[in-house]
Amino acid sequence: MQKRLYALVGLLWLFSSFNLATAQQKTQVCKRVTKTEFNEKLNSLKDVQLVDVRTPGEFSRGTIQGAVNIDYSNPEFVNNIKKLDKTKPTLIFCQAGGRSAAALKKFEALGFEFVLELEGGYGNWAR
Repeated sequence: MQKRLYALVGLLWLFSSFNLATAQQKTQVCKRVTKTEFNEKLNSLKDVQLVDVRTPGEFSRGTIQGAVNIDYSNPEFVNNIKKLDKTKPTLIFCQAGGRSAAALKKFEALGFEFVLELEGGYGNWAR
């Protein structure tokens, strides 16, 4: 009887661990998207965190309305993005896509649930 109980507990633990791991894998979305998809998500998602990862100088010359500036080249970049809510949808961009592609990896590693990166960056957006 005791062996059956241990076997049952073991199976339940294994099953719950498997479900938890697969659920976590399914919930994280971190990807580059087109200007059209980025715009659609920006307009349809609630409580979006819009992050411009360019320098303050670039940011001051124009950005997407509602964006906050968190400079990717700042040594405090990771600490600054840690202050954001990992559960809220986050949309990121730079000037052409290089810095935001690197930033996307950092957001993903920190466990942000939903991050979209704008293909072609602000240069693409402004065209």
